Amino acid sequence: MGPLGAQPRRQSLLWLWVLLGFGSVGLLCCCGGVVGVMLFGMNVVEAEVADLLRDNPKLRQHVGEIESLELDWVATAAKEDDETFVYRVQGDRGSGVLTVEQTEDDDWNKVIVRATLRLPDGTQVQIVP
Repeated sequence: MGPLGAQPRRQSLLWLWVLLGFGSVGLLCCCGGVVGVMLFGMNVVEAEVADLLRDNPKLRQHVGEIESLELDWVATAAKEDDETFVYRVQGDRGSGVLTVEQTEDDDWNKVIVRATLRLPDGTQVQIVP
């Protein structure tokens, strides 16, 4: 017992703060790493699709030389099919929304089965086949 009127000693919460700090940093690194890997993977897929469609005469007629091709996450998530992706494409002659059904062959190469370009005026152009 301590002197009369003395308050009981409070247990230090330093260990709790240290544990929360390390846990938060670990969680942030883990989630950030997963997001980073996912974004890197999507950049690779975007580049692959752009390379596969770069010389397509119908796409070149409406969009021209591809300057950017970016995945539209919301429109892609709204698709029922796991192999259909929606991209926003911008070229030196125009822009549009490109819906691409893609798969992989036996050697894991990306193959575009079907692609449709929707122009800003609503016109649909079949790019592939």
